[in-house]
Amino acid sequence: MRVSTHRPSDPGRASLPAPKDSLDLPLPTRRSPSWPPSPDDDPGLPPFPREEPGPKSMAPGSLPSPALTLEEDEDRDEDEGGAGVAEPEGLRSEEHPSQFFAEAQRLREQRLLLDEEVSVGGRVYGVHRVILAAVSSLFRDRLLGDGGPRAPLNLDVAPRAWEAVVTFAYEGVLGPAPPRDVLLAAEALGAPRVKAAAQRGCKAIGSARDEDQQRSQAEELRESLRSIELLYQEGVGCDLELEAAGCRLRVHRAALACGSEFFGAMLLSGMKESQGTKVSLHTISAQDLRLLVSFAYSGVVRAKWPGLLRAAQAALLYQSSSCLALCQNALAQGLNPARCLVLFPMADAPGLERLWSKARHYLLTHLPAVTLCPSFPSLPAACLAELLDSDELHVQEEFEAFMAARVWLAAHPEMPESEARALLHCVRFGRMSTRELRKVRTTGLPPPLSADLLHQLIVEAEIPGRARRREPDQALIVIGGDGLRADMAVRQPSRKVWWARAFCCGTGLVRTVEWGRLPTLPAPGRFRHGAASLTGNELYVCGGQDFYCNSSTLASTLRWDPSQEDWEEMAPLCQARCFFPLVALDGLLYALGGRDNGVALNSVETYNPELNVWRPAPPLPVHCFAHAAAVLDGRLYLSGGCGRNGQFLGSLLHYDPKLEKPGTFLCPMGVSRAGHVMAALGGRLYVAGGLDETGDLLSFEAYDLRTNSWTHLAPLPSPHVGAAVAVLQGELLVLGGYSHRTYALSHLVHAYCPGLGRWLCLGALPRPRAEMPACLLKLPMVQHVALVSSQLQSKPAG
Repeated sequence: MRVSTHRPSDPGRASLPAPKDSLDLPLPTRRSPSWPPSPDDDPGLPPFPREEPGPKSMAPGSLPSPALTLEEDEDRDEDEGGAGVAEPEGLRSEEHPSQFFAEAQRLREQRLLLDEEVSVGGRVYGVHRVILAAVSSLFRDRLLGDGGPRAPLNLDVAPRAWEAVVTFAYEGVLGPAPPRDVLLAAEALGAPRVKAAAQRGCKAIGSARDEDQQRSQAEELRESLRSIELLYQEGVGCDLELEAAGCRLRVHRAALACGSEFFGAMLLSGMKESQGTKVSLHTISAQDLRLLVSFAYSGVVRAKWPGLLRAAQAALLYQSSSCLALCQNALAQGLNPARCLVLFPMADAPGLERLWSKARHYLLTHLPAVTLCPSFPSLPAACLAELLDSDELHVQEEFEAFMAARVWLAAHPEMPESEARALLHCVRFGRMSTRELRKVRTTGLPPPLSADLLHQLIVEAEIPGRARRREPDQALIVIGGDGLRADMAVRQPSRKVWWARAFCCGTGLVRTVEWGRLPTLPAPGRFRHGAASLTGNELYVCGGQDFYCNSSTLASTLRWDPSQEDWEEMAPLCQARCFFPLVALDGLLYALGGRDNGVALNSVETYNPELNVWRPAPPLPVHCFAHAAAVLDGRLYLSGGCGRNGQFLGSLLHYDPKLEKPGTFLCPMGVSRAGHVMAALGGRLYVAGGLDETGDLLSFEAYDLRTNSWTHLAPLPSPHVGAAVAVLQGELLVLGGYSHRTYALSHLVHAYCPGLGRWLCLGALPRPRAEMPACLLKLPMVQHVALVSSQLQSKPAG
């Protein structure tokens, strides 16, 4: 069920102010919770088509756009999983422009493939004509000639100004030179972007920040690559013709060498392919040639999922590392059951191990959905046995593993009983509860397998059964929090810092989390604070409260990384604050809104770890606290919270700190809420739990940026107000919190898997806690600290 996108984007869309409780959040009234029953069918995942069209032929001499669409007429309306969903317009490599021009600079320094000599101030400079043509109309006009050797071009400009222009063409920044000379050189060369950069430099002298300069450099390189792409599309100055399977493309020799390792090696090898103006390629298909040339000029691949798979294979075969990385990331993000099964034959392909690892993890965590896929029986028995036998198999109950084996066996009635027995031995019958075993006996085995075989397997099963144990690839950290005791005299915030070593599933539905300890926070502990990591190697904690009154709000900032034994105090916040999210974005930390001394804030401040300083950032358009924030595709979003008058907010805000007015309101949530969690997963924003004026919310909804709309999903199993949230291995985890109706703390960890559309309890926190954040760190670093700590604890005294 979709929530209308035409609701007013009013940040004040909220209920009337409500009375407060002892936690200073609005006090709920009693209610009977209700929610839409629709499950999540994960519409963000593109469909898997039934057929893949063959390669399309191309008329000789025609010039395709480098942003090539590989599957232009593929039917997206039918697939093995449901209705078609619009694919993204294209995948763009953010690293490709910088890699392209770094290679161009290397070639210039080694005087390779140079095709233009420029005489300035008595010195002759060798350059690549196509690179200079990206910024200069003078060199673009020279490309329009026959492309043959020419006498050196004499320029009457200052040498340092010319060198600054060359640096701009190859590196995206002006070299050191007097701005007046650079402006004169830009006029002579017909280089408006160089002129604009010189003018910006004059205005920003002494005030430009390093990050602004870096951002400008990346933008200039992208613009230069787009200019070279346009030259290719228009056929301007192309000096080499490539032919493969009847497809002919005219290209720039230097640009192709910069954009593709395969063609670069060919053109610089000294072999016959590197000579002359025509090259015939006998081992490459027309489709792969168009793909590689297209990507070399643009850094873009436009393809549906099967096209991406073929593009990854071509990039692997023809050594386009940035194209391969781009395709693998997109393929991994767009996995569904059918696609994982298609990837299985590529499991052993060298260079695609990371993609198969993602697909294998998907199979382990989505086995019930994979079992329903029509192509599931095509999975080899050995692979299914490996999945069923894995400790990391993630099923709600062991009966689901049995059903997977049964479905597969029903599709293979010819399998000998001895091999069927070996497959069924991978199901852990000893883990099953009495209820599950009754379901197994009722369901039975498919013919021609006998009931006696099933009876033997159950009798022979290990008792108690071997637990399944999943060890995540990142360390999930939970920091501090509130014990929420009624007796204020003994109540105090926690100083404990825990990390999840493993998630274990024992007999029946017994699930536990194996927790480890990290260095505790300095006394006296804190809650309602923020925590984040910039690189995954360190942990920042700031703000919050150390006691239960408005005047106990903190401004201090703490830092810990595995190389140090204890927490380190850093520069404090400019504004003490609690009930706020701390978010990492573009190498900085952002503390957004919150509350101080009982007053809702709209201030934002940002922390630079290199300078160890907090600085004010543009304020939020609303005052709010107990809201949530998340980063999706490099953009920062805030949802809900309580406003200045204690009203519950339903707004969704895109916050861009680069703008003077940074806040843009999007379609509001279906339910106003505060004390909730929000996280980005699979290209969508998920919002869960919290409370509104009527009490605890079990409501769970997802926001789709493409349609600016919300979808209601399966509700939370239990209340989680003031909970922690994390995204771990493709699942949304909600940890702890409390119920506003009963004031009972929750110690549960619930996980939502988008591909299955259901919640699963993973176990419990070490102690019931609320009003604490969670964070992810790189696992090897934390494991090392835990190992050293355990060794020190076990070492005898004296």
